[in-house]
Amino acid sequence: VSPSPQWCRKEMDIKDVLMFETEDLVLRKNEKNFVLCLLELARRTARFGMRAPTLVQMEEEIEEELRQELDLPPADTPLPRPPRKPRDLHNLDQMVQNLVVRCTCPVQFPMVKISEGKYRVGDSDTLIFVRILREHIMVRVGGGWDTLEHYLDKHDPCRCTS
Repeated sequence: VSPSPQWCRKEMDIKDVLMFETEDLVLRKNEKNFVLCLLELARRTARFGMRAPTLVQMEEEIEEELRQELDLPPADTPLPRPPRKPRDLHNLDQMVQNLVVRCTCPVQFPMVKISEGKYRVGDSDTLIFVRILREHIMVRVGGGWDTLEHYLDKHDPCRCTS
């Protein structure tokens, strides 16, 4: 285990903010950084043709969609990778609506479908990207992912838990 963090830093140029310490792994503390480091390592090795985890593939789909909307050139992809099997997006929309309809506000918390897997939420112009991962509806938030249910618990006024 000891050479692994050094290799990640030196050979893969993974930034310290995403790194874990060997002691953290052995003592099972700072688990978040261990997972973040593995995801970053997966992102980098995917450039060499290795199959990326589903979360990384979903991130790439969203980034490509944003590039197309902004009319930016495609990202450099040296080797083609097998495409991720797309989920039934009609089913995704139905699953999203099943969660949104639980709102008990006098005026329902708005979540408007903009396009496949993209929604405008609340009274703002906030756009979220939604995907299905192993029967869970996932939302791209910042640099990570959260379940839609947890996202709504934070943002829907009648469900706010934090």
